[in-house]
Amino acid sequence: MKLLRYPDWKRRIAFDNVVYKEVKRYSLRLNTYERELMEIQIEFFRNNFSLLQVMDYFKTLKSREDIETFIKAVLKRQDNLMYIPNLLKTHFKDKINKEFAEYKAFFNILLNKAIEKKSENIYLPIAKAILGDYYKPTMKFVNRYSKMDTPILTRKKVPPTGYQNLARDYIYRCQSDFTLSAIFGRSSFRRDLPMSVVDDYGYGEWVSKTVTYNNNRFFIYSNHSSLTDIQLEHMVYFNVYPGYGHFYNTVLEDNNKISFDNGARYLINGWAMYAMCHSESSAYAMGKMAEGAYITKKLLSKKLDKAYEDIYVYLLGEYPKQRAITYMVNYTQYPGHYMSYILGGFATDLVIKNGFANTPYDYLKSLRTINCGDFFALYSPKMQRKIANTNITAKVVNKFNED
Repeated sequence: MKLLRYPDWKRRIAFDNVVYKEVKRYSLRLNTYERELMEIQIEFFRNNFSLLQVMDYFKTLKSREDIETFIKAVLKRQDNLMYIPNLLKTHFKDKINKEFAEYKAFFNILLNKAIEKKSENIYLPIAKAILGDYYKPTMKFVNRYSKMDTPILTRKKVPPTGYQNLARDYIYRCQSDFTLSAIFGRSSFRRDLPMSVVDDYGYGEWVSKTVTYNNNRFFIYSNHSSLTDIQLEHMVYFNVYPGYGHFYNTVLEDNNKISFDNGARYLINGWAMYAMCHSESSAYAMGKMAEGAYITKKLLSKKLDKAYEDIYVYLLGEYPKQRAITYMVNYTQYPGHYMSYILGGFATDLVIKNGFANTPYDYLKSLRTINCGDFFALYSPKMQRKIANTNITAKVVNKFNED
């Protein structure tokens, strides 16, 4: 397997030349159609960057000389900064004063530049390119789900001392669930799976041995000690089985035939979201998709100023202000990341229903035979046959290569 190991290469490639060169070398191993989609993404993320990305990279610099060189380079490229809504101005002002006091003149220049930028959505063409013919039907899902109400659910708060034991119970139940096995393939995870608890908000995190050459580990996000039973249950679906862990184990384990982009967030995050939502008929999962669809629809607006305001008002109705600000920073500073879960989840459903695969498990087995990236535009019977007919050395799903 040829592995592009960086899960965050799209965040780093604007300034990290080592990452840039590795990504470019990796793209040369792909077939013509895959390389074209990859180059679209490389060009966008190399040439457009956010203020937070500048801050992230700045913190890695060690010497005064490196810092001065970097400042000069960024100032020359400041027209490539992404738009920041005025509602985040105070947040970034405070961050600059607390974390970059010595260089606040530099960062204030960038902040003002980003706030004054036009609010055109420059990322929209990237989403359309990744999804290809699936873009319009995916947006039908987004539009429909965005109009759904988020259900009010009965939730039982889990004591922090019980997180790991309850998670192990859920993992054991999944491993014994023959219905899930028939849909997704058998779970290979046991109760003794390594786990850690992290004091953070979110869906949790999975670290896979197949891309880190370490051990599998499930990180449970405690939501600052407010984790409920239903959240933890779906965290297992999302991260362990049939989500990330099952994806990596099924697609990559003992597979030396393909190239795999570990930064393909639509593909990987999309599977995790799809798996969580299809593990059982769950009002909780549908509520998450409804919330995500509303936000994603706004993030795909042609103009982002009003869209960001609408999202922020929505979040303030659901979450405390600081958490809403944190989410807004993520949406505005890492374009495409949040929507990769929603668009990727809906697109995964469409790919399977469109005949690329017969079942979710067959979908994972099909991915074992082709180069894996944010290439949903190529994951259809029509495109697989086209690739097979025009490039005899390209990897396609076996059943389409034999037509």
